[in-house]
Amino acid sequence: MSPRRLWLVRHGETEGQSSIRFHGRNDVRLSDQGRAQIRALAPLMQHVPFVRIVHSPLQRAIESAAILAAACGVERAPLHVEERLREISFGACEGMTEAEIERAFPGFLASHRAGHVDGFPDGEPRTAFAARVAAAMHELAGEPWSGDVLVVSHRGTVRQALRALLRVPAGAPDAFGVELASVSVVAADAGGGWHLEALGLLP
Repeated sequence: MSPRRLWLVRHGETEGQSSIRFHGRNDVRLSDQGRAQIRALAPLMQHVPFVRIVHSPLQRAIESAAILAAACGVERAPLHVEERLREISFGACEGMTEAEIERAFPGFLASHRAGHVDGFPDGEPRTAFAARVAAAMHELAGEPWSGDVLVVSHRGTVRQALRALLRVPAGAPDAFGVELASVSVVAADAGGGWHLEALGLLP
């Protein structure tokens, strides 16, 4: 049986500036820069015979997955939409920059980073987000496939997927930096666990 690996990709820059704005459920499209970023990422995966491509239902992930499928020559690999791989909802802060959030909700970001709140105002609780991503990843990991699977989603989703697969305890810190248009790779162990092969690779 071929080794089992998951290639976790974060989409590229969007028209709504994912690099500076909190876009969660906002369904923004890739910008021209984002498309170029994803195309530049493709050579890292060009010779990987993906058996399946799984992606978030949001446009920025759908388009990133399609670009990678074409660039890697795996257009015929089945594409699957996984609703649970959506980014977290930032609620009343959707589309805002940090400065805008601080003006609208003074002190919130400091409390959030310190772990004193479980989500953004009117947004999805972090615990619920972590649980749904973990459920999706454990279900995928438990299916009887072999080879390589490409998973295209979002910053928060990739981080939570890594936490779930690598069994990082709830509340424990991690060092999973996930830049735009980066890929992280996890591989299955003989004992049923997963280990990290690469973190946040960029072109």
